Amino acid sequence: MRTTSLRPRLAAVGLTAALALTLGACGGSDDETLSSGDRNKAEAAALKYVGGGAVTDAERGDGDDTYAYQVEVTLPNGTDIDVELDDSFKVTNSPPKASAFATGSPSATPPADPTGAAPSAGGSADDQPLTGDTLTQASEAALKAAGGGKVTETSGSDDPDHAYEVDVLMPDGQDLTVELDEGFKVTKIDR
Repeated sequence: MRTTSLRPRLAAVGLTAALALTLGACGGSDDETLSSGDRNKAEAAALKYVGGGAVTDAERGDGDDTYAYQVEVTLPNGTDIDVELDDSFKVTNSPPKASAFATGSPSATPPADPTGAAPSAGGSADDQPLTGDTLTQASEAALKAAGGGKVTETSGSDDPDHAYEVDVLMPDGQDLTVELDEGFKVTKIDR
């Protein structure tokens, strides 16, 4: 008579089930996919608010998000803006508009912060997109330091060692973050 213990088999089944539950809870995106109708409405609302650019991503929020829809728009200068919308496709956050990035444009709102970053609700320029001449000078300095590429995002910084951060996408696909002081001199390049 064969007396094979069931313990190792039951332990293996238990471990497999625990692993499947853990991966199911942690893996994948929490964001839900959009129907084509909702995607079109969300994209149209975001582009209308921002005033131009190209939609690079759109998703439905989940229960953990403060928005119903989030649309990523890349402005003509390469800056990425996240526009958050409620269930009726109304903008719920305050992303900068494309006109804020037009240098010398009379419609550009001058930044209230000396770093040239758009102020946040708390008044800090940290992680807020750069605007106007500050955007232009920071972008030019970062591209020169990187040896080319495309600016994908800019922001002010409240870190003591740099005033601005410029993300650059290199032709080979590498992402760089160029940190600049208030005089637009490079303090660090993160590769």
